[in-house]
Amino acid sequence: MEPTETGTPKPVIEPIRRVKLYEEVASRTRDLIVSGELRPGQALPSERKLAEQFKVGRAVIREAIRRLEVSGLVESRHGGGNYVREVTVEHLVAPIATVLNDIGHLREELMDARLFFEPQIAREVAKSATPEDLRQLEDVIRRQEVRTRDGQETAEEDAEFHRLLARATHNTVVVRVMEVIDNLLKDEHARWFRSAERSKNSLEGNRRILEAVRRREQGAAQKAMEQHIQEIARGF
Repeated sequence: MEPTETGTPKPVIEPIRRVKLYEEVASRTRDLIVSGELRPGQALPSERKLAEQFKVGRAVIREAIRRLEVSGLVESRHGGGNYVREVTVEHLVAPIATVLNDIGHLREELMDARLFFEPQIAREVAKSATPEDLRQLEDVIRRQEVRTRDGQETAEEDAEFHRLLARATHNTVVVRVMEVIDNLLKDEHARWFRSAERSKNSLEGNRRILEAVRRREQGAAQKAMEQHIQEIARGF
């Protein structure tokens, strides 16, 4: 808060964002779909009825329905009528993916996003990883060790290790969000690994994470991931 003349902090009042009517209608309808009040296969009320219920014009309803169609939540069927589609992980994650794609050029913010998500992912995997999850993580570390020993870059092995960690949460939303971030940073990630020294550092970081996961030490896994991401961020 900014100080006043008397030195008392002055509250910062943010301007109110104007939301277009069709965005508000689309948002409220989306909430009804996600909550299950409007079920897959169910027909939406007619444009006229929706206009009456939301107290807006029919043009607003048409634009809102178009937005819902684009996001994959509603489909317009031959013969008339708009129907609710099955809600999938893709539909829920799509808005997040859109935002991340919009800031794809902001490398620091994307690395901050990794630092926000991945330590918690490592913590969760240390608690709940299955024997198969551990086997896959160990396999990719072995391949990374061989390539590092031969002086080869290991960008793909490092990326696969992090993908496998996300999958080991067995949470499809986490997996999808991390895939989006990974894709946006793919070129920068590959450039980072052109240094043999960095490939060695990556291997050591991944080993520390895996060891903590094996021992089921959640705090250690979280800390090891934080250090690993910070090390990568310094070279971006």
